[in-house]
Amino acid sequence: MDKSFPLSGFGSAALHAGHEQDPLYAHVTPIYASSTFVYDEAEQGMRRFSGEEEGYIYSRWGNPNFSEAEKKIAALEAFGLKDGSGNDLQLKALLHSSGMAALSSLMMSNLKKGDKILSHYSLYSGLEELITKVLPEFGVEAILTDLRDMDKAKEAIKANPEIKLMHLETPANPTLKCVDIAELTKLAKEKNILVSVDNTFATPFLQQPFKYGVDFVFHSTTKFLNGHGTAIGGVLVGNDLQKMNGPVTKTQRILGGNSNPFDAFLLTQGLKTLELRMERHCNNGMAVAKFLEKHAAVEKVNYNGLESHPDYKVAMKQMKHPGAMMSFELKKGKQAGIDFMNKLKMCVRTVSLGTAETILCHPASMTHYAIPKEEKEKYGITDGLIRLSVGLENVQDILTDFDQALR
Repeated sequence: MDKSFPLSGFGSAALHAGHEQDPLYAHVTPIYASSTFVYDEAEQGMRRFSGEEEGYIYSRWGNPNFSEAEKKIAALEAFGLKDGSGNDLQLKALLHSSGMAALSSLMMSNLKKGDKILSHYSLYSGLEELITKVLPEFGVEAILTDLRDMDKAKEAIKANPEIKLMHLETPANPTLKCVDIAELTKLAKEKNILVSVDNTFATPFLQQPFKYGVDFVFHSTTKFLNGHGTAIGGVLVGNDLQKMNGPVTKTQRILGGNSNPFDAFLLTQGLKTLELRMERHCNNGMAVAKFLEKHAAVEKVNYNGLESHPDYKVAMKQMKHPGAMMSFELKKGKQAGIDFMNKLKMCVRTVSLGTAETILCHPASMTHYAIPKEEKEKYGITDGLIRLSVGLENVQDILTDFDQALR
């Protein structure tokens, strides 16, 4: 594609952004399954190591498959956004071997002994363990409070001047709680606190945190960005190009959290259909949420598209659509949930989310099993809660499967 051609649509960017013509003219970028890259002469290798010349050196440091996925994700997160000078927003993305690897790079490159990180309740369990069990071993403390309450956010910041990073997960996993990105970022910036946002559930199609001035956006690319459950991955995107190309890249390389060519190739193919998939995910998600809310066997539905959700207004303010993720409780509790899941005939019982198929799991005993029971219940993760990722099937088939399983 001619780079001077302005792409006016998100779907076009998902298809064409980040792609470089292959030297052998392959239509799709081949899988560069090479651990290292050669030089025309010794001096060229020296120039690449010193940074005088761009080029690939070693796949832990970079690979053409990584580059295409990184540039595509950065383009989607920045799509239609401008910087403070009115120019197209420029972002840098770093692809990782997993979401946890990307989160580790975020934390390790921005926090040091004596610093604190501010976040909220109902986080992905892997992140919560990282910031409450691992980082304290290195002298970094986590402050968790209800950031939906701006007064509590202000109190936490005032009482803890050591806070250097505010990490937001919105919508949160698995209760779908939402926090106000714009207001919290404004509050953080008053104290020069960095802000990172987990955008996994929403994707850049539904929510663009950089619009509100955040510093970093994170995704588990395993989920909606890949879209087919074929590869593990994570990405960290930042707007400070000097920092991203410097200490953050250095941290990633030293920790060894790089992706691999095959997984990056699969991610790139998935990204090409992100807009189409998300439109179907969203339409199906709304229909399923309305069905569950009206069903006699269902006690409660956590879905940001329902006015009954306490964060409905915040979600609608910063998201184009509430998406395909939800959780719900049945009136007869945990056993009813187990019976329901076991009776499903089409929908899939498994962890993860964002795949083409509709999948369900039991957070309390699966994704959040390591979180103490009293904390889970405080966050709204009860024994009867079922998390649901609505897939791309014909929606009537999803509803029929749910209806027969709920009887």
